[in-house]
Amino acid sequence: MLKRIRLVSLLAAVLAPAARLLAVNLDGSSAEVGNPEAARLYAQANDFVTTMAEGSYSYAYLQFYWKHAESNLERVRRVYPDSPTAQAMARGELKVGPYALDYFKERVLFNLERKRLGAFDDVNCAIFLYGLDEKRNDPVREEALAGILEVMARRQRWGEVMAFPVLEEHQPLLLRSIFRVAADYDQKKIVKEMLKATTSSEQEAAGFTAIQAEAIVLLGLPRTELYQFVADHPEDAVRIAALRAVVKRAVLIHRRESLHLPLGASISDIHFGLQRLNVRDDVPAVAARLFPGKPDEAAPLLAVYSAALGIPPESRAPVDDHLAFMRYLADEGRLDEVTSYARENKLSGKTGQACELKAIELFAEAGRTEEAERARREFAGRGAAESDQAALAEFIGRMDSTKVQLVVREKTFAELPISDPCVLATAIMDWSLSPNRSQRGATPWDAVIMKVAGGFDNLPEPDSTAVSDAASAVKPY
Repeated sequence: MLKRIRLVSLLAAVLAPAARLLAVNLDGSSAEVGNPEAARLYAQANDFVTTMAEGSYSYAYLQFYWKHAESNLERVRRVYPDSPTAQAMARGELKVGPYALDYFKERVLFNLERKRLGAFDDVNCAIFLYGLDEKRNDPVREEALAGILEVMARRQRWGEVMAFPVLEEHQPLLLRSIFRVAADYDQKKIVKEMLKATTSSEQEAAGFTAIQAEAIVLLGLPRTELYQFVADHPEDAVRIAALRAVVKRAVLIHRRESLHLPLGASISDIHFGLQRLNVRDDVPAVAARLFPGKPDEAAPLLAVYSAALGIPPESRAPVDDHLAFMRYLADEGRLDEVTSYARENKLSGKTGQACELKAIELFAEAGRTEEAERARREFAGRGAAESDQAALAEFIGRMDSTKVQLVVREKTFAELPISDPCVLATAIMDWSLSPNRSQRGATPWDAVIMKVAGGFDNLPEPDSTAVSDAASAVKPY
């Protein structure tokens, strides 16, 4: 028995070098087996990238297969390093689809990860659009940011929205947007936490007290609370915010009643809601109470209220008066007067433009698409920025329409004639807040990302190698 064991050991020692010559690959396979497998893995990877084009599939679906393509290439390098395929890859003789192998791993897959995240949902899509130019700082981008913050706060993603990265000069906008949602929707815990976590100067810059006065009105709390709050905070900004909310509340309730729409227990608008509709205000009386002995200070908001009830403003009146009266005309079915409103009243400059945009919105809301389109194209001919604003106005009208409901489909947002990503982000966020929101079919966010950031050519290097590596790796299953 001992002799047999010695013979077996001797035989194993003799055969070991031969076995090593046959098993040249990491998986123990011979070159005869490994070389064809390496070629198969590369061919499959190349097929995935060549035949699966961007725009034909969702970014999540595309990423699944393109990351598996990279996994195949990594397996060729690691497991079959001596194969002709691996050697050709190392010499740079092979590509995957149209891309060099390193470029595909380090840049394409990283960019694909960003696009997949951007197409995940409406908020991610708007954030992607907002972040395309991180150094940009203008009112249009600020409006997009405010919309993103409002949607996140309305969905009670408090931790995320409080930590949202913004420029230092936008910090008041961040706090104001979040605090307004918390106050207007009676999120007492969040209001308390924000008051505790911010300094008095931060609260002043963000207008916390004015927002609280507005919230008391919109929530329909007893007016004794409003008057006591104003007495405790007698600043002009607080009084103006309170009266503005009173006007807003009275006008919206009046509109619902005049249009014979059911009131219910509350009214939802895009950017605010009304509660306790049994609480009604005598607007002039409230104005006198908020501004005792100072009728001139209440006059601008009372003028908006009068215009909303059908009293035509003078030509030199502020733009809000004209917009309120145009809304009244549309509700009364007098859209023909809306068409020529700016021209008939000889309105020019920013006031005239605002009224023309309002006309586009009101025609779209009424379902008069041909007139809305005609007015949009005419306004769009003035420049790129005007074109975007006209398209946004038309979209908001379509979104608000109860006569011809907008149903968002796969290409709806991508086909909007809007070139500025931040304006497109504003449209998406407004739609996300709309009580009329309706969607069918495939989600529209992949098509939006494709429109603004399609292609994988001439991509910059990622800021971090670790992030690039993580974006190219297949998750363990």
